[in-house]
Amino acid sequence: MKKGGKKMNARERFIATMEFKEVDRPFRWETPGFWEKTILNWREEGLPDTYDLPNYFGMDKLVWMTFEGGWGGVPFCPMFDYEILEDDGTYITAVDRDGIIKKTLKYHPETSMPQFLKFPVESMGDFEEKIKWRLNYKDMERFPPNWDQLVKEYTGRDYPIGMFITGPFAHLRNLLGDENLMYMIYDEPELIKAIITNWLDFYLHFIDQVCKDVVPEFVMLFEDICFNSGPLISPDSFLEFLAPSLKQVISKAKETGIKGIIVDTDGNFHKMLPIYLDCGANAFYPFEVQAGMDIIELRKEYGNKFAIVGGLSKKTLAESESAIIEELEKKVPIIAAQGGFIPMFDHSIPPNVPLKLFQFGVDYIRNMFNK
Repeated sequence: MKKGGKKMNARERFIATMEFKEVDRPFRWETPGFWEKTILNWREEGLPDTYDLPNYFGMDKLVWMTFEGGWGGVPFCPMFDYEILEDDGTYITAVDRDGIIKKTLKYHPETSMPQFLKFPVESMGDFEEKIKWRLNYKDMERFPPNWDQLVKEYTGRDYPIGMFITGPFAHLRNLLGDENLMYMIYDEPELIKAIITNWLDFYLHFIDQVCKDVVPEFVMLFEDICFNSGPLISPDSFLEFLAPSLKQVISKAKETGIKGIIVDTDGNFHKMLPIYLDCGANAFYPFEVQAGMDIIELRKEYGNKFAIVGGLSKKTLAESESAIIEELEKKVPIIAAQGGFIPMFDHSIPPNVPLKLFQFGVDYIRNMFNK
């Protein structure tokens, strides 16, 4: 590991990681989150009654800016009204706040993907009438009501702040759906261009609005653009319709002083990786092992062109201590020695992971740097 002698605070440690500089130890962020069912299972295994799990497990403090839209959502202001259309006791069919009609499990919906029944945009008229006005960058209602107080709290902080940005592909998918998007790229390219032009205009101004008050350490660009064997959109289509606008948004973020541009890709993103690098990204997450993302091989190929957040198989956490040790010893020392690495299991922790094995994995990672 590129290890420095000076003890760092969480903010310093995070920035140094993004810039491949020496750190006193790795930034502690071993998982991005936990399924609700996982937490309920762990309660029965002795987990205290707390939902501040990052603090409970001793992770470094990290704060997310809260705006309308949130993780993976759309930054509408106002959001759509939530409306239940049907409740049969097992499933709920509703218009969600992103305007999508979804059928979800009534209890523990995070354990299964929703069924997406209808998306808000099917024509240029839909976009103009339902969507465009909701992405007015001048509308300050999307900021939290205590924004001024938060800005004061952020001043002089010793922890990193992250800001969500819904990427251009994720934005199109949220409005059109995967299948409709694929057709409309060919059948209605002007609609695709109009949506992306609106997306670009919004984020160029929104980033300015946020950063005049406080500059976060990183943005998390939510895309979820890949599945287990490749991207959900052809690289050529991405380059034609999305990459030019994404470059401008990332350039704007960097101009304001934001250090980390992390892309949340999911799946196997080998084909998209060089495209995002060309657009200006300098970090990726979560490097899903089951989808074929091997962080050792990627380091050999790309060197220090991007920081790695993730890449440790969460499946081992449901197996055994020996499986966890094998996974960690194989990867962590090699990648950490080169810098630019946050050791993280490759997505949220599912319900089949026992509390004691997750704790073992976290402890083992940390003890690797105490030798």
